Amino acid sequence: MRMFPAALAVCLVLLCLSSWLPAASSVAQAADPAGINADPATVPDAPPIPAPKGPPPAGQDTPPAFMQRPATRAQRVRPDLTFAQRPAPKEFRGVAWGLSLEEARAAQPTLTPVLKPVPLAGTYAKTDELLKLGEADLRSVAYYFPKGKLSGAGIVFEGEANYFLIKEHLIGLYGPGRQLGDRYGWTWSEFSIELRMRGAMGELRYNHAP
Repeated sequence: MRMFPAALAVCLVLLCLSSWLPAASSVAQAADPAGINADPATVPDAPPIPAPKGPPPAGQDTPPAFMQRPATRAQRVRPDLTFAQRPAPKEFRGVAWGLSLEEARAAQPTLTPVLKPVPLAGTYAKTDELLKLGEADLRSVAYYFPKGKLSGAGIVFEGEANYFLIKEHLIGLYGPGRQLGDRYGWTWSEFSIELRMRGAMGELRYNHAP
C-alpha cells in the first residue's frame, strides 16, 4: 500500500513535464523569431538580390567609358634669329611682301618679266625703276615671285664705293648688322637682308620667308 503514493507522484511529474514542453517551445520561438539559433540544415536559403535594370535614377552620375587621348606632336618652335635694332621692312619699293603678282602689277603697272640676258622664271623688273639707293648708284633691281607672291628682291651694283654707301644707308635704317664671312646683313625671324661683294660687282638681297 505504501508504493501507491510514490507511483502517483511520478505520474504527476510526467504530466507536468508534458504540459510544460510545448509552452517552452513557444517561448523559444518568440525569443528567436528569425531562427538565428536554429539548425542551419533547417533554415531555407535567402532569395538572390535582383540586378538593377533600366537607366540610373535621375541625378545619379554614370561613369563615362574609358577613352584614351590621341597623342599630340609637339610643335616645333622657330627660334628668334633677330639681329637688328629696328623692325624689318613691310614692303619693297611700294610692293608689300607676300603680295600676289596680279596685285603687285596693279600697284606697279611697269613690272615686266626679265627676259635679258636670259629669261628668268618668276623674276620681274620695272621699266621706270629708280636706280638709286640712298647715295649709291645701282645697276639693276629685280622682284622675285617664285610662287606667285613677292618673297624677295635683288639689287646689283658696282664698286666698293657703292658697297659702303649702301651699307651706311641700311645701318641708318636698321642699326648695325653683323659680318658673316664675306656677307654683311640683318636678320629677323621671318626676314633677312644680305649685302656682299663678288669681285668688282656687289649684290644686295632681301628675303621674306614666313
